[in-house]
Amino acid sequence: MNGFKRFLHVVFAIAGLLALAALCLPWVGPITTGARDMLYVPWYFITLEVLVAITIVGLLVVLIHAIVARDPKNIVISQVDGGQITVSRDAVASQAAHIVESDGSCTADRVMVKAKGGLVNVGMRVHPRTSMDIVEKGAQLHDALAAGLAAVCGDKIGRIDLSFVQPESVTDPQPVATYTPLSSGWSEPETAAAAEAEPLSETVVSQPAYTEDNTGDITVPMGNTHDFPAITAESSDEEQ
Repeated sequence: MNGFKRFLHVVFAIAGLLALAALCLPWVGPITTGARDMLYVPWYFITLEVLVAITIVGLLVVLIHAIVARDPKNIVISQVDGGQITVSRDAVASQAAHIVESDGSCTADRVMVKAKGGLVNVGMRVHPRTSMDIVEKGAQLHDALAAGLAAVCGDKIGRIDLSFVQPESVTDPQPVATYTPLSSGWSEPETAAAAEAEPLSETVVSQPAYTEDNTGDITVPMGNTHDFPAITAESSDEEQ
């Protein structure tokens, strides 16, 4: 606190005490009648009005400061030989964002740094670039932030809160193995590149409809009868 602020605080405190005493004495105290009579004295009444105005202005300043005041920009992280080592909240926020964005898979947004109870609490929103396992990635980022921020804040790291939001793009799900009834079991999914590299081809296996040996007997292969033409068995000339 500089000298001017200290002077204003002293003036505000003295004015408030005097105004409070001048207003309370007519109601309570050994000089109730005399204090009441002093209110009719012009210089006394004007002085009381000035003291009340200073008190009102001071109270308004304190109220506004309490509502809009932010945490201190610098955070004390260590005490050394009667002095202190501080780090700015912006430096902590910049380091946290750099750690999250280091591998290029996520971006950091709304990094908040607060000092409470001598500890530094960090919170941020994380935007994944693609769909990912949030549980695994969140644990990795938490450990990386705890290790990386220790180089800036030492052992003053408190809570690290990460809030994941909708990814920038959604990747296609992995193909699932399917079961082909005509095959021996489950078949691995075939990628588009493999399908283009190995086009399907039809193989036609020719099978004779029948075979005839030297004895004159006719042998018909087993199979679907509709796949072969009708066969008429006739005896050879040698048997006749």
